[in-house]
Amino acid sequence: MGFTEVVPYLYYEDADAAIEWLERVLGFGPSTRWRMGGDVTREADIRVGLSRVSISGRAPGAAEGGGALVIVHVDDVAALHARVVAAEPGLDVEEPAQQPYGPITLMVTDPWGYRWNFWQGEADPP
Repeated sequence: MGFTEVVPYLYYEDADAAIEWLERVLGFGPSTRWRMGGDVTREADIRVGLSRVSISGRAPGAAEGGGALVIVHVDDVAALHARVVAAEPGLDVEEPAQQPYGPITLMVTDPWGYRWNFWQGEADPP
């Protein structure tokens, strides 16, 4: 097939606030923003390791889908957990957990409702 990349495209009504949060709390970045002649980001890409996430600076339309769960593979879930807790005091974040299907995981829900599920290790199918 020749697949080379999957790029999630997420809708954030305030893309600038979302990018700032993703960089500050989760450590993503750098980002590239397209403002298209104004002060507000209309489109953006943010780096997540060797991957990227594309961001739209508007709320999704009725036919564009609602929720998303994004899985991000990391080397050290515990270190990421410590970063998130330090960067966003009061954020309801569970402790990293060893899953019966393999990886150690950490779920972080951003202020816009997207669920970022961080995995250390791979799933081990039964």
